[in-house]
Amino acid sequence: MDGRRTVLVTGATSGLGRAAAGRLAATGGWSVLLGARDPGRGAQVAAGLGPTADVVALDLASLDGVRDAAARIAARGRLDALVLNAGVQLPVADRASADGYELTFAVNHLAHFLLTVELLPHLAPGARVVVVSSGTHWGTWRKSGPFPAPRWADPRELARPRRESGQRAYATSKLANVLFATELARRHPEVDVAVVDPGLVPGTGLHRGYPAPARAVYTGLAPLLARLPFASGVGQAADVLAAAVTGPPGTSGRYLERGVEVPSSPDSRDPARARELWEASRELTGS
Repeated sequence: MDGRRTVLVTGATSGLGRAAAGRLAATGGWSVLLGARDPGRGAQVAAGLGPTADVVALDLASLDGVRDAAARIAARGRLDALVLNAGVQLPVADRASADGYELTFAVNHLAHFLLTVELLPHLAPGARVVVVSSGTHWGTWRKSGPFPAPRWADPRELARPRRESGQRAYATSKLANVLFATELARRHPEVDVAVVDPGLVPGTGLHRGYPAPARAVYTGLAPLLARLPFASGVGQAADVLAAAVTGPPGTSGRYLERGVEVPSSPDSRDPARARELWEASRELTGS
């Protein structure tokens, strides 16, 4: 309306998403739409960011909620960028979303897949889609540290709640993020897709789904974790994520590790696996 470009950021009320939204709201020429599961909290964050920020209710644990939010977002006008940042990590992969899918896979991948597909017709030409992944998708000590490696399977199996390590389910969902971004770039050359690995960011509160004792241990370890070679501070990671939105275009589907373009893992560059994930995700989301 005022000539500004508009970016939607999911998971924008805390951690990395909130920090990146703040960077973008302060960037000349951009308005920021905060996707928030709690609209009241989202409104408070938006008020703190100033007149270039607004909020939209977005429950990523419900596919109907995603569709409703996408319709409201589309009614506001064209979008110039999507930042698919929200994520959950749980102790065990046995919790279900509103649709009966394993919660980590549902929120971290399926909801963002559906949101993107629903909004594609409403993206401006050359719009940027930024997918936040993680070095955990590698499953190697150098990239992931002691984090369990992904365990890939038929996406319909990954969508089932199960007694499996929640950390492994998280790493697998981050592999799904890269595969999704790669296939999105292939199928939709009209958008510019970038995957961002911000590094390990101990201050984001991603461990909030864990029991209180585990949260306390993680909080105590955070200063040590921040010293790991693949770690980043929240502010540093937010700068990288904001730059992925506002920076010049590049090869669509590129993988940015803390702002530097590098190859993603070999498993994430499997075109057959990426196509399989896309088709299964369409089936699982009914899109």
